[in-house]
Amino acid sequence: MPQVTETEVFRACRTLFGAELQLNRDFLSYLQPAGVRSAYRKKAKTTHPDRFAISAIDTRKKQQRLFQDLNQAHQTVQIYLKQRKMFPSNYFSYNHPAYTQPSRHRQGSPDQHQQRNLLPARPLQFGLFLYYQKIIPFKAIVAAINWQRRQRPILGAIAKRWGWLNDKKIHIIINHRSGFRKFGERAEQLGLLNQQQVRTLLFHQRSQQMQMGQYFVEQGYFDNETLNQHLLQLAEHNLTFRNGFSGQYYFFHRS
Repeated sequence: MPQVTETEVFRACRTLFGAELQLNRDFLSYLQPAGVRSAYRKKAKTTHPDRFAISAIDTRKKQQRLFQDLNQAHQTVQIYLKQRKMFPSNYFSYNHPAYTQPSRHRQGSPDQHQQRNLLPARPLQFGLFLYYQKIIPFKAIVAAINWQRRQRPILGAIAKRWGWLNDKKIHIIINHRSGFRKFGERAEQLGLLNQQQVRTLLFHQRSQQMQMGQYFVEQGYFDNETLNQHLLQLAEHNLTFRNGFSGQYYFFHRS
């Protein structure tokens, strides 16, 4: 997957959402696929070359260029959204190494000294830990996250089961126009759930999904024994560099 720079993403967002949009990293952190799709479809309806089939040749050429720019912008933002899932909100601050495809079903792990030379001096999530060591490709992390998310129960369904929301309130939250805010953020903004309830719902939702390591085992990148070795190495790495970093990271292997 090609890497995109912050400047390229900002330029693409201006093409999709309009030049008058105030762009910053907060905007990028809240950007959601649904909002991108909606903006693209709206813009495509007004710029598609077929709408200008009987116009002057100069106009047709201009619209063709605009439509090509729109498609390129859409592709750039899609790449950014996929990459953002794997990296922190300030992911543009980090350099991502090139990936070399390993041979599948290879058992064992590289020399620990070589591993540490490949890893950045900060705590890592498991997928990134494997990626930096060139054990899995970037696209495998994306696939693993999608695999995890398909197993998660819907946030609104959990809240309804626990008696915190009903169908009417869920409908209000879903249809509330609030930029690119997620379900929990909308519910909190509307006063239908408090911050602690949203955090509890998110924690429970994530607890219902399979661990990412199991996906890599099922795909044949390594077996369960090697998975445990990688988890122990990740815990050691994160303990070494935990000072000064906040967030949920893996520190201890639980067998």
